[in-house]
Amino acid sequence: MDWKAFFKRTMVLVFCFSLAVHLLLLIGFGGMTLFKGRVAKLPFKAEQIAADKIIEAVPPPMDEPVVEEAATADPMKQEEASSSSEDAPGGASWAPAIARDVKTSPTGILGGTGTGSGTGTGKGSGKGGGMGSGIKLFGVEVKARKLGVVVSINKGAQSSGRLPGIFEEIFKLFPDSPVFLTNGGGMMDWDKALDDFNQRVEEGKKKEKESKIPYRGPTKMEKPKAARFNTGEALDWVAVRGSNLISDYPGLKAKHPELFEDLRKRSNVWFITSYKDANASYLAFDELIKRGVQAIYWYNSFDSPIEGKESERIAQQITEAQIEILIQSQGGKMQGQEWLNKVGAKYVK
Repeated sequence: MDWKAFFKRTMVLVFCFSLAVHLLLLIGFGGMTLFKGRVAKLPFKAEQIAADKIIEAVPPPMDEPVVEEAATADPMKQEEASSSSEDAPGGASWAPAIARDVKTSPTGILGGTGTGSGTGTGKGSGKGGGMGSGIKLFGVEVKARKLGVVVSINKGAQSSGRLPGIFEEIFKLFPDSPVFLTNGGGMMDWDKALDDFNQRVEEGKKKEKESKIPYRGPTKMEKPKAARFNTGEALDWVAVRGSNLISDYPGLKAKHPELFEDLRKRSNVWFITSYKDANASYLAFDELIKRGVQAIYWYNSFDSPIEGKESERIAQQITEAQIEILIQSQGGKMQGQEWLNKVGAKYVK
């Protein structure tokens, strides 16, 4: 037996085995060293304990300056602040914060020094709480900041030539005022107005048979509604297109073309459809009250009755909301005096 060859082969095998083991160990430990810290860590309990200790290390202050200020605040100021929050539409959660040292004007604009209608806090006397110190409209003081307008553009108003000046003054002082145009300005329940109209038609046809003179006038009256003035429906309205049955009644489009175009461009102008006999001015008032106006200017002939359940409902809403009513008559007639007194109307000359 060749012992020398045997030992030589054994040493080679041992050396190869040892080298393989060392290579495996080197690869294992080297991989751990290279990839150390790249495995995602789970939140350990030790980390939570450390966070708790940090929180406990900062004790809360014993005396809070804000609490002390609230406790010693003037009770009158607290009541005013609470009242202002209640008056704000939608509650106080939406209202922007205003610094205490910033004053407001009578109209609610920041930086003013107005006194309002009360003790100088700027709080108004109306339902909306936004009354200012007053703006003179046609010589009459209006405390409201939001004005609604109802104007009869009937034949008499168009012939007077006053319509352009009226709207110029209104839009100068209250440029965003919602406007409702009417043909006449009575208030009467629809059933009653329709019965009266049908009765007049029957009387007209009866006279036609007796006198052999054709009856001239509409024989049907549609139920009135509020419609936008910038729609095509307004062009068919008798107050706009005029009437062949009445002399010198070309209509607003021909009589005052510039005013007509100005009103058509505005998105907040409406009109009450149907004829004067519908006496549906209550629809205009109803819509303005829903829009939260604080005052209403009414230019009307006041030659039609103001009566019925609808007029009473409107009067009650005006009184409850403390809405200012300013009226200006086109002529000398003044029907509906009782209703005007009930709502406390102010007269514009």
